[in-house]
Amino acid sequence: MSGQRSDNTMVNRVSDIASTDTLAKLQVPLGLLAIVVLIRPVISHPALLGYEQVANTILIWMLFAVAFNLLIGYTGLLSFGHAMFLGIGAYGTAIGVLRLNLPFLVSAAIGISVATLFGYLLGRLTVEKGEIYFAMLTLAFAQSFYFIANQNYGGLTGGSTGISGALPAWIESYRGVMYVSLGWVSFDWYYLLAAVFFVATLGLWQLVRSPFGRTLAALRENQQLAQAVGIDVKRYKVWAFTFSATFTALAGVLLEINNQGASLQNLSVNTSGDIILMTILGGTNYFLGPAAGAFIWLFAEDFLTEFEVLALPSPEFSVVTFELSGLLTYWQFFLGLLFVVAVLVAPREGLWGLFRSGVERLYDQLSGDRT
Repeated sequence: MSGQRSDNTMVNRVSDIASTDTLAKLQVPLGLLAIVVLIRPVISHPALLGYEQVANTILIWMLFAVAFNLLIGYTGLLSFGHAMFLGIGAYGTAIGVLRLNLPFLVSAAIGISVATLFGYLLGRLTVEKGEIYFAMLTLAFAQSFYFIANQNYGGLTGGSTGISGALPAWIESYRGVMYVSLGWVSFDWYYLLAAVFFVATLGLWQLVRSPFGRTLAALRENQQLAQAVGIDVKRYKVWAFTFSATFTALAGVLLEINNQGASLQNLSVNTSGDIILMTILGGTNYFLGPAAGAFIWLFAEDFLTEFEVLALPSPEFSVVTFELSGLLTYWQFFLGLLFVVAVLVAPREGLWGLFRSGVERLYDQLSGDRT
């Protein structure tokens, strides 16, 4: 009997380990699914932002941040000009649709292809120059693209006003809400955006889980050792930069649809700086960390700038009210302070890592109490 109990105990332990491994493998896909399902109804709650359309922008920036983290988090390269790929995707699509009268899918493919090719060529030129020079060169090239777009050569880019009204024929806008209209069926643009976001981020996740992604992590941790075992460091860095440029340009295409055009802001150094802050704030050690950072940044931007009066204990039964509109106009200061704290406490873990650690400690504590 004791032997049978031991066998049963061993079977249960093996089953528990197998279940844990399966859950770990599905952690990111389930997280991405939860994002696309929950983010819109949650932020549109009256107690939060109260409107749905900001969910579109958040998803696009999440994709941008995850694509950027392929470079900084998994490869260890910091680009100060990554917004140029976002702008190439947006401007390439808008120019193709509005200026050249090309079909939208052709225009989008051209924009993404141009960004991919330029990312490959720029990677071959810069990845071996050292971390500081790489960062400065990406910034210099990004500023060049910004200058070209601002000059409006040939009337293609629209100069400082950008390009507006460049929408695919199958997108309709009604009272500020965009719909995908395919003749016999019509649905909210968010659902197509969410589907593209889910597939693209899932593709990035598979990329970082592949032998290619694991090699990138090895390069980040010890480049000299990787070279010693025969890894072509330059080749892997170039392709990491190229893949990051491709997915960033895809985010630019989605942004072009969402904003119904391309803006000079898409190419600006401020946009490049924002994505760096979002990614580090969320945590570069985790695949979903940059997505969390993008959510926190954009949610704070919309929520805090519109938050005027704090009523306690609740808006319906307020006893004490505080006027906060003047103070919260400096929301970037408070978010910057949070950024500093996150970097000092956990430089690579970020807020997502701190959150995960807190949940794990709570779970271990509860599990200990049960036993």
